[in-house]
Amino acid sequence: MVGRNFWAVKWDGSWVVREEGLPDQTTSHASEEEAWATAKERAAELHGEAFLQDENGEICDRQDFRQMPKDYSPL
Repeated sequence: MVGRNFWAVKWDGSWVVREEGLPDQTTSHASEEEAWATAKERAAELHGEAFLQDENGEICDRQDFRQMPKDYSPL
């Protein structure tokens, strides 16, 4: 299963959480902490990754909630 990725970024003076590939699915938050917590919560629910990005576009933090496939033996 492919997870969904979420980005917490400062945008136009406030913090927003965006779902990767769905720019219209954006939520606004009062603080960086609130946006980051929301991004991590959504990524965990959907087995994806959460990214915290600063005003300069640099990744400040990243959390991985993906579920990796179980080991298998090729035939």
